[in-house]
Amino acid sequence: MPTLVVGPNWVGDMIMAHGLISFLKSKRPDDPIHMLAPRWSLEVARRMPEVDQVIELPFDHGELKLKERWAFARKLRFSRYHRSFILPNSFKSALIPAMAGIPRRIGWRGEYRYKLLTDLRILHEARFPRMIDRYMALGFPANLALSANQLPEAPLFPRLTTDQTSQNRLVTVHGLDRSRLVAICPGAEFGPAKQWPIDYFSDLVTRLIDDGYQIALLGSPNDADDMRRLIDQIEESKRKRMVNFAGLTSIPEAVDIIGLSKAVVTNDSGLMHVAAATGRPLVALFGPSSPAHTPPLSETAVTLTHPVPCHPCFERECPLKHQACLSELSVDEVFDALSQQIQRIA
Repeated sequence: MPTLVVGPNWVGDMIMAHGLISFLKSKRPDDPIHMLAPRWSLEVARRMPEVDQVIELPFDHGELKLKERWAFARKLRFSRYHRSFILPNSFKSALIPAMAGIPRRIGWRGEYRYKLLTDLRILHEARFPRMIDRYMALGFPANLALSANQLPEAPLFPRLTTDQTSQNRLVTVHGLDRSRLVAICPGAEFGPAKQWPIDYFSDLVTRLIDDGYQIALLGSPNDADDMRRLIDQIEESKRKRMVNFAGLTSIPEAVDIIGLSKAVVTNDSGLMHVAAATGRPLVALFGPSSPAHTPPLSETAVTLTHPVPCHPCFERECPLKHQACLSELSVDEVFDALSQQIQRIA
């Protein structure tokens, strides 16, 4: 019988859910796994081979629309799900599995949904500092999942598949150099405090081009202005070694471009988790957030930050107005770390 997983709303969180997904499939390989999520995070699930069917949640963030949710849930009844894992902590995320009459509904306590879950867990954050372990714990009975270091099985690192046909098309259309491509991801949806300065990214890109690399700039439409600022600071004669994909790719296409790259540099962002899940050498730059909570889950990733007493603060904007955790992280440090990462696969 199939399992319904209500997936997270964010790209990075969806990737961290892969530990649970792969665990569920390994225990019941013949049971289909269906993923219900918003379109933007569902794109990630399409590259998880364990997910048998994706279902787009047809409601915008913040919309309750009880009548429409009830009608949507009624259609899900035909799939005869025997259990559902509800990964977001919101009230709305638990409504549809309950309305669909799924007999087992498993999730963490949150937002007044006590009666919507049949297996409600109380999260002690200190016992599960990493998001991937919080999701993984839901796959075990509550009495066997008391803390991350006591889980009967540790989650595997997330993995996303690449599509060779898509990669070949991207190489042809955009003239990508498979042997010298480096992906640069200067955006961060959480807020400006998470972003290494654009001027620093420009200096890093210049040094990489001088060393013979081609640069793929990746990001969302919200990163377009920052990308223009970055490009404007690059000598015009060197810009032919850059391809700006900001806002022009789907998540699966970003997976494929990153999969073609020799290495990747990102802020703490959704694309950081994408890069980690492709297994590419990665340098991840952390500002106000902490790799103890949402690390890049890969053996080929390194994290950098400048140590300051106020780190981590988890604020969207630096309360002290200096952003020293990132502004004091030099281009030399990042370039050296990236060079070492590239040498790992040389």
